[in-house]
Amino acid sequence: MDLLPLGESDSVSGFIYRASLTYSRKTRKSPESLVLKMPHPRSRRLWWLLDAYRYEVEFYQNYAKDIGVHVPRHIYSEIDQDTCDYILVIEDFPDSENVRDETGATKEQAYLLLEYMAKLHASNWLSLKMCDGKLPTIESGVNSLNALLKKQAPILLARLGQIIEPEEKEVFRALPDGYLNAVKPLLSSPRTLVHNDFAMKNILILHESEKPSFVLVDWANIRWAPGVRDLSFFIMTSVPLSMRSTGDEEFLRYYWEMLRREGVSDYSYRQMLEDYRRSVLIDFSRMVSFGGHEVYPPMYEGILRHFIRSRTGSAKKLNLLSLLQDTSA
Repeated sequence: MDLLPLGESDSVSGFIYRASLTYSRKTRKSPESLVLKMPHPRSRRLWWLLDAYRYEVEFYQNYAKDIGVHVPRHIYSEIDQDTCDYILVIEDFPDSENVRDETGATKEQAYLLLEYMAKLHASNWLSLKMCDGKLPTIESGVNSLNALLKKQAPILLARLGQIIEPEEKEVFRALPDGYLNAVKPLLSSPRTLVHNDFAMKNILILHESEKPSFVLVDWANIRWAPGVRDLSFFIMTSVPLSMRSTGDEEFLRYYWEMLRREGVSDYSYRQMLEDYRRSVLIDFSRMVSFGGHEVYPPMYEGILRHFIRSRTGSAKKLNLLSLLQDTSA
């Protein structure tokens, strides 16, 4: 067996390898390779990484085969719940293509990925299995981010304020006091299984037919949450601004139509738009959680600059400040 590192050598979450396999007696079903995921050394495991390791192993052991879309097949996994030492072995797609978030999706890929996303969400909409109490909920993420904002928003503005436009700066300044009240209505919206890191970096593109298909990987941030959490994050990270010159609505409408095609009939377009606005505020708070740490890993710089550029104009187009200033929400 030969191991080849995949992805970035200093990944945020841990180490990923492709294991090329040799056999003394190979069968037709014997794979040429598998993917292995392992954690950072214990000294580098932040509290949220421990949760991420647990969530991804839990996903592959108990949910992956039933979610309605193509994800890697689970081969083997084991985790020590105390230390979070773990190994996860999953199906490999050696002939797949993967592009950077900064490159983004083509228009064809963006629409096909919105179809994939809508199928994932519709297949697990209000699912009794998914709301079994084992999956982390949107509340856990909202509360964790809220606890960081007062201290970290000023650090982010001091560090990268020179590339943030004035209207977005006002959103960042208003987040610490207005965030919790602004996103609270989102907690009452219909829920589904949410990947919560739905971006091109986590999407394998397969060219096995005339139309590309996709495999979504890295399930360490899963949530039981409204589907707009994936929608807003995907648009921010992976739909180039050149395709959004008049705003995000073209893609929002398509996602909503795909949800309806997949059988979700009790979620109005108007409610989805309001949910989307509040979800974008959560995306802003995630920027603060990345960029507001006093210890600032160099690899975060490029990620944050991309996020900030991608959300330039959102404050005005989505009237985000009004959400943060509305005390009646």
